[in-house]
Amino acid sequence: MPETPKKPDDKNWAKQATEKVLGALNRADEIGGEVRDYLQDRLAQDPRYVAARKRFAKLFGRNYESREEAAAAAADQARRTAAAAATPAATAKAARSGFGDPSIKAQIYGKKSCPWTGRAITLLERHKVDFDYVDLEEPEHEAKLTGLSLETKQHTVPFIYLRGQFVGGFNALSEVERLGQLEVALMSAEERAGAPPHLRNVVITPRPNTDEVAPGETASREAPSE
Repeated sequence: MPETPKKPDDKNWAKQATEKVLGALNRADEIGGEVRDYLQDRLAQDPRYVAARKRFAKLFGRNYESREEAAAAAADQARRTAAAAATPAATAKAARSGFGDPSIKAQIYGKKSCPWTGRAITLLERHKVDFDYVDLEEPEHEAKLTGLSLETKQHTVPFIYLRGQFVGGFNALSEVERLGQLEVALMSAEERAGAPPHLRNVVITPRPNTDEVAPGETASREAPSE
């Protein structure tokens, strides 16, 4: 006996039909949105449309800025901000074109074979001062000796800088200590500005040593040192 054909499930059929209709509607909405966005974008870029919007806005005392103008203004502002941020760093670098660095408390350019360099290091260590030391006997630093001599007019080592200011060699550093000026000489510009007047007005006088042999020394002149 032949089987009786099954009747289609009304619920499943309705569900499938509904899904197809909704899918078609969603796709139509997507296409419509894409077309709308495309037309709006093209219209916003049309010079005639932009000119008309500007005239219309002007009637009401307002300004109209196109997308291109807004993007160009944002890019220009970004460039200005970057340039303003870079200017202080460039100015500071230009201000210290020499060997002294105001951001460092003390710098010693010396030679490990020089006893005066060792004495300068000992003096700073005794006062627990953080300092940078450059050994001019190292091959990578030998070339700095000529530049230091030209900059400081000093012919002996060590070359000592306090907060970027050249003060001289060991004898000059010892004199700064003797006069009670070491603390002031190690202050940053900001610390100086906030210090009491009697400290703020202290002047650290550079005392370059122009002798090839330091006073009191009977060492040979083979290696200039202080």
